[in-house]
Amino acid sequence: MKDLPENPQLSPDLTSLRQGTETSGQRDLTTVPMKVQMRQIVAMNRRVRAIRIARMDHLDSDQVLVYFHGGAYYGGTPEDVMTAMRYLAEQANCVVYNVDYALAPEQPYPAAILDGLAVIEQLAPKHSQISVSGDSAGASIALAVSQLCRLMGICEIRSHILFYPTLIQGSDHEGPLWDDTKIPVVASQRTALHRFYQLFEQLDTIMSDYYMNHQPYDLTAPLISPFLADPAIFKNTSILIGEFDPFRLQSEAFIDRVGQANDDANYLRYGGLSHAFLNFTGNVPAVQDALKMAAGLI
Repeated sequence: MKDLPENPQLSPDLTSLRQGTETSGQRDLTTVPMKVQMRQIVAMNRRVRAIRIARMDHLDSDQVLVYFHGGAYYGGTPEDVMTAMRYLAEQANCVVYNVDYALAPEQPYPAAILDGLAVIEQLAPKHSQISVSGDSAGASIALAVSQLCRLMGICEIRSHILFYPTLIQGSDHEGPLWDDTKIPVVASQRTALHRFYQLFEQLDTIMSDYYMNHQPYDLTAPLISPFLADPAIFKNTSILIGEFDPFRLQSEAFIDRVGQANDDANYLRYGGLSHAFLNFTGNVPAVQDALKMAAGLI
């Protein structure tokens, strides 16, 4: 953050933005044999690629985690989080379905949500314990899918595991959910933190525009902004986020609402980390800890 200039500007160029979501250098943490399979899921008039990941000794586990990668709705791939998902599947003794959902703006809202719903619609008759998870924008998609699963009578989601989620679109960047003065930090780093928040405020607007493909949708709709949904829907919800993540304040407000509604919420904040810390799987011990904690919360 320290190298950000005053009033940093984020280019809205889609190619550049997508390049910014690319990852590399992760290290495999698994210690037991794993099985990884590509699946084509056909359901609800949709065809969705998903990567099925499981321990060799838990291939038929009834416990399933459906995962949605991050990337601001316009970028990212399931492969970006494969190292993390292998470790999560190992630690949780569950089967992970890592979903390759439709990306905006080529396939804008609600395409990604419908892809996730199709995956769960096919899995639900075969599994009684289905959880959802995701990082950043993927966590928002997971929460939208959860709402539809309940409203449509497909299934009740067992748990929600959210890594640094995007929870509200079109929020007031001058309001309390973006007030970086609330974040304790040593005085010499205050300016850098503020500039980082300024960058993410721009990202927040840009990704919303691409996700909606510039259509005039109501951004307060609960499927678009899960922060505004009925919190009682989200049973067994856990958020794992970094200390300096610009989405921290909205995550704290959300988990407070969910906890009061259900009394089964968990919030874990990792000191020194910022956004997208799963990119450092195998290289930062706190990330391994976050994945182990997540596995125990499924």
